[in-house]
Amino acid sequence: MKRNEPLWLMIYLPCTIAIFLFFISLFFQVIGYWISGGEDIIGLIKDNIYLYLKMAGLGFILGFVLWFFNIR
Repeated sequence: MKRNEPLWLMIYLPCTIAIFLFFISLFFQVIGYWISGGEDIIGLIKDNIYLYLKMAGLGFILGFVLWFFNIR
């Protein structure tokens, strides 16, 4: 981390990656379920919400690591 690194980036980068991973994991699981003939998409989302939140948590960790080590 540099001394002149903006602190707003410490919040922006992890939040952006977390939101991205949340929606990407949700989208691709729903699309795969729908293509294979699934009918209860809302039930699928409710059953797997923990998985989506876990992916978002990994996004926070990844974003912080990218910010801390200044990887771009």
